[in-house]
Amino acid sequence: MWKFASNSWSAGSGQMRPRQLQATADSELAVIGMLIVWTSFVFVVFPKLDLAVARLFAHGHAFWLVENPRLKAVRDIARQSQPYIVGAMAVTVVLHVFLPRRLRFCPPHKPLFVLLSFAAGPLLIVQTLKVAIGRVRPRDLIEFGGTADFTPVWQFSGACSRNCSFPSGEAAAAAAALSLLILVPARHRWIAAAIMVPCSLFVAFNRVIFGAHFLSDVMLGWLLTMFAMAMIWRWIGANSRAIDRYVTRLMFK
Repeated sequence: MWKFASNSWSAGSGQMRPRQLQATADSELAVIGMLIVWTSFVFVVFPKLDLAVARLFAHGHAFWLVENPRLKAVRDIARQSQPYIVGAMAVTVVLHVFLPRRLRFCPPHKPLFVLLSFAAGPLLIVQTLKVAIGRVRPRDLIEFGGTADFTPVWQFSGACSRNCSFPSGEAAAAAAALSLLILVPARHRWIAAAIMVPCSLFVAFNRVIFGAHFLSDVMLGWLLTMFAMAMIWRWIGANSRAIDRYVTRLMFK
């Protein structure tokens, strides 16, 4: 994520040619795409791996860490911060329309990238797949005191009609939050990434600890969002100047 985010800095200063940007974006898409394929392959070939990981955090029929105050705080902070992030980015884009010269340190294509990342991952991809796949959450399985049967990842199931397990929306949101790295100055971006990426992964895995999602739910929710972000950046990185000019000129139309 931070790799293609850092390219925006060079692109904006004219140091990177469009062909170089496209080649870099294509290589990133290929890497993330292969991670999605191989992760899916492992969990399809070894479906019981999801159950084995879930059992690590279950004592009998109860997930024993579900009431842990520190883990609950991590989830609450992650969930409650999302509206503020989206709202702040939307306000920043709007301010560029009315105060185009006051926010030169943050060109509009950057907050737009954050907004599109949250729209594509946690909303479009996650909600579409939840309805289409209909996978039951671990805590609702017979193995953990529920009434539903286990189904492997990517297997269509009618057992769940709403708020289903695959993929994890909170894992997708944790991945989308990494788009904020684009707002960090280039010289500090690797340091910020070293802090944010582990935090993002922990927020995602927290859902497995609570018995709310399988490991495959959070891994693929995270990776699918990263893939969507790479695709979005492929377009934004190649058109950043045009996007900035268009937004800042809206006021005068």
